[in-house]
Amino acid sequence: MSVITDSYDLEKEYSPSRWSTRFSTAQEVLQHHVQFVTEASDKATNNVPHKLEIEYGSTPGQKLDILGTDLPDDSPILVYVHGGYWQELSREISRYPVVPLYRSRIKTIVVGYDLCPSFTLPEIVQQIENAARFIFEYAEKMGSRGVYFAGHSAGAHLVAKLLSNVDFFEDNPGSHRLQGAFLISGIYDLRELVHTSVNDAVQLPHEWAIPLSPLFDCYTHLQARRVRVYILAAQNDSPAFKKQSREFYELLHNTCLMQNMYLEIKDDLDHFDIVECLAEDDNYLKNLMVHDVRKHL
Repeated sequence: MSVITDSYDLEKEYSPSRWSTRFSTAQEVLQHHVQFVTEASDKATNNVPHKLEIEYGSTPGQKLDILGTDLPDDSPILVYVHGGYWQELSREISRYPVVPLYRSRIKTIVVGYDLCPSFTLPEIVQQIENAARFIFEYAEKMGSRGVYFAGHSAGAHLVAKLLSNVDFFEDNPGSHRLQGAFLISGIYDLRELVHTSVNDAVQLPHEWAIPLSPLFDCYTHLQARRVRVYILAAQNDSPAFKKQSREFYELLHNTCLMQNMYLEIKDDLDHFDIVECLAEDDNYLKNLMVHDVRKHL
């Protein structure tokens, strides 16, 4: 009986929609989120000059969008990587942060990638590296004054895995333009996740959980680059998600001895409206991004 209870609790811990207090059911939370980000993404597509579906790799999902193409060549760039447990959501409905950033003269690149189960998680991690290589080459060509990465949920995991790859940064000269990263309601330890229904599609072998967990990576190389990392979670995230954000902060701050580290658990928000607010002109996350960008231009 205890095994069943433990399994049920673990399932709940990794079901973000079950912790929101905004709606009566988890399904309503998800439906609202998809509707909201779809409408806000359509608004961005219809109102901001752009170039869409730029291929950065050979598979169907390896495409990215550049929005704000009329901004000066040297504009700062915010790269956004969506979540969805590596199996849901898409680039097309992840343009919702664009309009407020555009009004602040920041160009946005929205990264798409192939999804599980058609592709494995190691392949997706590699695709984000492919995208980052393309983006840093683009930033170098344009003379961008700074590149920032932001990822939500599984997207935060993918950005964190990218940041841990010292060889990638040494082999890509344009990566010197990396200024900071915003990791929002991320998952950094996959060991428990492989025992939940999330893994039905991800199909991650148990022995891959640690190698694919940012919590067990090293980030000391970011210190010399003076990269700033913001780790954010929501008050109404699950205890497991908040715990993982705190543990990842402790890894970077205490073990890797990084400076320029920030951790905040945002009051009165949940796993979804913590990023939905990015579509609003006056929101804490956009303000945080813009403040950091302008401070370090």
